[in-house]
Amino acid sequence: MKRKKYFDKERAFEFIRQNADHDGIWHGDAIELASEFDSTEDDVHSVLSDLCNRRIIEKLYTGKYIIANWREKDSPDSGA
Repeated sequence: MKRKKYFDKERAFEFIRQNADHDGIWHGDAIELASEFDSTEDDVHSVLSDLCNRRIIEKLYTGKYIIANWREKDSPDSGA
């Protein structure tokens, strides 16, 4: 039996951040996120909407989100 992963805003954002490209764009969608966490698409849409409302991520167009205030890892301001 597959163990269900806990799903909340923090884990959703962590997943999005880890899977974003070098520009901070996540090319995934609610189906991918629901599958990753064994959750419903309705729950995922709710979490994505909340993250957008809190201006943590921004919806670019269907299936594409960008992380607000993204800094590239090799940016001088990142301390890396």
